[in-house]
Amino acid sequence: MRATVLLFFSPLALGSCARAEPTAHASPAVRASVSAAPAPAPPPAPLASASLPAPALPARTTPPGPRVYAKTRFVWIRQEPDTSKQWIGYLWSGESAKLATGKVVYGPGCDTWYAVEPVGFVCVDGLRATLDASDPGYVATQKYAADLSSPWPHQYGEVQGLKRLLAVAGSPLDFPNLPNSVRDGRVEMRKGSTVAFVSDLQIDHQSYLLGADLSYIPKERVTPLPRYDFHGVELGAEQKLPLALFRGKDRPKLRREGDTFVETGAKFARLSHVALTGKVEGAGREQILETADGTWVRAMDAVVPIASDKPPWGTATPKGRATWMEVSVNGGWLIAYENATPVFVTLVSPGRGGPAKKDEDPIPEARTPLGVFPVSGKFATATMEAPGNLLHSAVPWTQNFSGPHALHTAYWHDDWGNPKSGGCINVSPLDGKRLFEWTEPALPEGWHGTRWMPWRGPATILVVHR
Repeated sequence: MRATVLLFFSPLALGSCARAEPTAHASPAVRASVSAAPAPAPPPAPLASASLPAPALPARTTPPGPRVYAKTRFVWIRQEPDTSKQWIGYLWSGESAKLATGKVVYGPGCDTWYAVEPVGFVCVDGLRATLDASDPGYVATQKYAADLSSPWPHQYGEVQGLKRLLAVAGSPLDFPNLPNSVRDGRVEMRKGSTVAFVSDLQIDHQSYLLGADLSYIPKERVTPLPRYDFHGVELGAEQKLPLALFRGKDRPKLRREGDTFVETGAKFARLSHVALTGKVEGAGREQILETADGTWVRAMDAVVPIASDKPPWGTATPKGRATWMEVSVNGGWLIAYENATPVFVTLVSPGRGGPAKKDEDPIPEARTPLGVFPVSGKFATATMEAPGNLLHSAVPWTQNFSGPHALHTAYWHDDWGNPKSGGCINVSPLDGKRLFEWTEPALPEGWHGTRWMPWRGPATILVVHR
């Protein structure tokens, strides 16, 4: 069984479905049929080297106590101390997990297994993983590890076509005793790919970015992507449904004049929201909705999420926190619930082909599957690949729900509420992190990815409908 991830490729490039597949022997690759997206506006020209700001590296701390330290990507956590057994999670370069006992466990395929918290076993061979926090290889990778406290674990940019270099003569950086697997072996990056980077440096008057995989990237070939700050609405005492969100463009505010409504000249900003009173005038597409600030808005100009009156499990009491999410593909919205109570609402970008058709493969037409699904895997970041060697590096906050389909951050666009993806459910970086940390199963401390299995406890349910 292989975990899979599906995503939409940036409007700066193409739209596609793609599959990220962690395996026990290779890094996750994403493969899919690519279909052309509507012609986008031309991307901005690459910035001059001096105009791309150097990212500030966050402070790195390691929790106390005995731990296992990862010196490369995909340090597998097995259900049992046996390399032939399925993986249930993995560690990542520069990251570490707490040991459960500190005692060596013997099992097939590795001389020294150690149990980790909260479950599972890691092979500690000294090359890929170590118990020594001062190991030079681990110390080097920790400095550039993903910043999982941020919605953007790395800096990101679009490339204009380049080759990543695994080493550069004269580099002041030293990465001792690291396995080859620390770097992504796919060095060719076609125009329209996106790259994650962690630092920059000068080597013999040439400017480079240091990639998240510690490769060297010619700086002048990268156009930085902006950090979009859209996020959804926390629901509770101060904010409740119903409310209206606005996608695509600014929308006119209306005021009542007798039996008619006229535009005030003011507008609801794109991606803003406003509370509704529930009062409606008119019918059908001509409905006018009253807002809590005393103005009105055309129903056709607003996205109005409608909460379900009961959870997908009916009157039963599930284990865990009873978390579930509801997505409307046509509506472009998501509501998160704890049992029957809505706790969060936001705009999403589902498949540009619309809802999936019954008994048809949703991937060729970039459709989003409909149904009731558990969150079956969670990955803090995942590299994506599509036909034509388009790569998208370190896509954050990925949550699988159906085959190759996932709910995940899209750091390359800001068109929330409209269909954009190859079938996945795109969310903003801020929403992606918020939902990732809220859903079940939780990603254990120190882990980079986890796979849900029924014996490990409850999983958040995702309900996807038209």
